[in-house]
Amino acid sequence: MQGGITTDEQRSQILAKIQQFRYIDDLFFSVGLSNFKPGIELILRTVRGDDSIVVDEVFSQEDVINWYGKSVCFDVFASSGDKRFVAEIQRDSRGAVPKRARYDSSLLDSREMQKGKEYDELPESAVIFICEHDVLKKGLPLYHISRTVQETGETFDDRSTIIYVNGECRDDTPLGRLMHDFFCASADDMYNKVLADRMRYFKEDKGGVQTVCRIVEELVKEGEARGEARGEARGLERGLERGLERGLERGLEQGKEQEKETRVARAISLKKLSLPEIADMFEMPLAKVSEIGRLHSLL
Repeated sequence: MQGGITTDEQRSQILAKIQQFRYIDDLFFSVGLSNFKPGIELILRTVRGDDSIVVDEVFSQEDVINWYGKSVCFDVFASSGDKRFVAEIQRDSRGAVPKRARYDSSLLDSREMQKGKEYDELPESAVIFICEHDVLKKGLPLYHISRTVQETGETFDDRSTIIYVNGECRDDTPLGRLMHDFFCASADDMYNKVLADRMRYFKEDKGGVQTVCRIVEELVKEGEARGEARGEARGLERGLERGLERGLERGLEQGKEQEKETRVARAISLKKLSLPEIADMFEMPLAKVSEIGRLHSLL
């Protein structure tokens, strides 16, 4: 115990924060839907309007390395037969600009186009941005983007689609109810049982709550320490509150940095690029790349 805040009180604050989480929040989306086939299947079926979609496999935080430029980490990658899907959650419209969608689509293709394959073996693909706001600002619930022949208006059938989902549209349709659920903090307010039951597990079941608590507590540690240090002058309670907020932010940043280091280690292990080339590709100091290589016993 320090100052006037006990460990129990700190945990109570974390539990209260967890109860505010929604699927549109990056942290809860990662925890709640990560590798969860029924939930991803529901989302894809609803967005695509196709109840025949059966998810074969799903990965969260899927890395796709671009040896000649910027690599990406997809929020969710899923496959269904000869179809491939990427789903990205975007609360900030700046993260869903058209060129981002174009780039994600190109790297999804590069992931599937292995050496020796013929071009007609490329699977059908869709990059889906689930956005908090109406990014394209036309008041539509969905926006489907695909290539056309400008002179004739005919579809250019490359079997590639980009889809924007407008999170502001929460009407009484399957898609509107899904978006409604994404913005609910309580399972009791949700329409879709699959998503509601999953949320109840992480918010009401002892095991699920402990899982989320452990993750949040790890994220909070560093930010809490910084918040407490500042809180010595302003009061420990305020410092802890600020530490919790900063800890969540910092934790997400650290998670991204760890993912980046994993990609660097993978690049070193493949031995296709020199260390200076890897440093340039990942915009990382050469000394840091070497350190990661030694840490993973790759150098």
